Amino acid sequence: MKQYRGLIIFYLAVTSLFILVQVWHSKSAPEEKKQEQEHQLEGYAFFMNRESPRMLDESTRLDSVTYRDGIMRVSYTLTKTSKNEVDSDSFTKDTKALATSIACAEKGLGPFVKSGLLVIYTVNDSSNSLIADLPIGKSDCL
Repeated sequence: MKQYRGLIIFYLAVTSLFILVQVWHSKSAPEEKKQEQEHQLEGYAFFMNRESPRMLDESTRLDSVTYRDGIMRVSYTLTKTSKNEVDSDSFTKDTKALATSIACAEKGLGPFVKSGLLVIYTVNDSSNSLIADLPIGKSDCL
């Protein structure tokens, strides 16, 4: 048995080291995943904001897309609409339903929203007056 003592100690040391590395990795992996997600969201916002402001259709302009601290802000302007022409409650309800279906879709921001990203859509009228702020979070995607 004495002849195998060195081999047994080596095996125990390697096994202990392997277990230690696994425990360390399991604790650091969520932080690495969060940092990767942050970089993806910053890239997404940069890509979307690259050509802003830009017209999406004849009356809707995408003004800016920004990301910071778990919040994606997307700002639109309705270039042919005045705040006085809009029923605010009806507009907010209808637009939030549409924005929720888009934000929660599997492509694009959906996986991020479902994992905790808050997306705030801001809609302004032609004179830059606020029509609606539409926050969409994880609970909206259920």
